[in-house]
Amino acid sequence: MFDIITAGSATEDVFVNIDETQLISFEDADNRTDYLALSYGAKISVDSTMLDTGGGSVNTAATFAEMGLKTAACSKIGRDLTGNRVIEDLEERGVDTSLFVQCTEHPTGISVILTGFTGDRTILVSRGAATHICDEDIPWGQIAEARWLYIGSLHGESGAMLGKLARFAGEQGVRVAINPGSSQFQQGMEGLGETLGQATVMFLNRAEAYQLTGIEPLRGPSDERQMLRMLHQAGCQNVVMTVGAAGSWGYDGHSFFTIPAYPTEVVSTVGAGDAFAAACVVGLHKGLQLNEAMRIGAANAASVVSQFGAKEGILSWQEARDFVKTHLDSSHQDQQCQDGSRNN
Repeated sequence: MFDIITAGSATEDVFVNIDETQLISFEDADNRTDYLALSYGAKISVDSTMLDTGGGSVNTAATFAEMGLKTAACSKIGRDLTGNRVIEDLEERGVDTSLFVQCTEHPTGISVILTGFTGDRTILVSRGAATHICDEDIPWGQIAEARWLYIGSLHGESGAMLGKLARFAGEQGVRVAINPGSSQFQQGMEGLGETLGQATVMFLNRAEAYQLTGIEPLRGPSDERQMLRMLHQAGCQNVVMTVGAAGSWGYDGHSFFTIPAYPTEVVSTVGAGDAFAAACVVGLHKGLQLNEAMRIGAANAASVVSQFGAKEGILSWQEARDFVKTHLDSSHQDQQCQDGSRNN
């Protein structure tokens, strides 16, 4: 029996760090859009490169295993050297890879991750075999015996598996964590209704929350609370919304929590979301309240963004607990607000 099985994408990542970039921004009353710019037609010197494995299934499995959970990862990769490197990396990290499917029809996905001077990343991705996951590729028996199922973003043909996985796990009494991708958010609340109803915890960022709920952005916290409340009412027991450097919001049906991000020198934001979500799930698995679990997630994310690469800096469970304890000063306390509308 596994403590957790991750399902989602698996790729090989090529990290390229380029300080010689420009940031071009367009802003109006409601939105700001940023573009990473390089000199057109020029030969650009890069500051550093790194080859690693990645994807939602892989990155989160690395945190789960490092924090002591018996972990298996499930995805589809090519029968190629790239896929072999994904398997080898996970096995070195203590992740069971027996649930992976290797095929000859499609190559393993590859991402090129460009990191500019701000530390934020722009990703060029060819998702490969992970977009072709079907019923026959899913280890239904092992999922039924697991304690948790973590479902990351699923694209292409694989997107149809999100609802099936969540429904099956829920019917088997398996706790479900979901972190959907862009193709799932396009379905809206109605399209994701079955999946939301099975979620023990859901993770999404603020832009995704606006897209999914259809709420108009307003100044002040009222729209954030409304979005979290809507997702909880749709069936999610716990909802966590990340807001970048500002930290995260959470809602458990009783209270709203605002957890600030821990201060750190940001080298690269790649993997921050996966690090946060996975560590938060570990906290819930170990019996922490949502706000306490979110602090564990924030600690792991802060450590990961301080290093170059999506899995560098992942903390053990004890390291994350110690990190939180050493940062519990008055300037970094989380905020809690009871939901006064629950009985209205």
